Amino acid sequence: MDKQEKRRKRWSLEDVRQYLTEHGIRASIYRLKIFEYLINERSHPTAEEIYNRLKREMPALSPATVYNTLRLFLEKKIIQLVNVEKNEGRYDATLSWHGHLKCLACGRVFDVHIETLKLGGLEGFEIFEKHLDLKGLCPECLKTKKYHKEG
Repeated sequence: MDKQEKRRKRWSLEDVRQYLTEHGIRASIYRLKIFEYLINERSHPTAEEIYNRLKREMPALSPATVYNTLRLFLEKKIIQLVNVEKNEGRYDATLSWHGHLKCLACGRVFDVHIETLKLGGLEGFEIFEKHLDLKGLCPECLKTKKYHKEG
């Protein structure tokens, strides 16, 4: 099973435990649940959204635990930070090259498959990061006309 196929199936806690262990991360229950949420939901949540969602099933969870866990996951390069908006850090466990589209009406962030992308004028440069962030309307909001473009 290749990485992309592995990411499409629902991950069990045992799958998550094995993955964290393979990446040198001690698999505490909080780390397991945070990564399980990121890999299975794929909703590009903020740290606050992760905290609010998981607090229901783990009342002892603290915001500091969520932030520290996300920082560790970033350091170990098992998640990436998505900054579609300047002051809004979101987290994504899909590491393959893809873009993101933020719906301006509902605020959800969607993965965008990149088939071809040709850039020019980069001769002599060394690229360390690449991001493709789009803003627009998702099909659902477009249908319900929840958003009106200004100007």
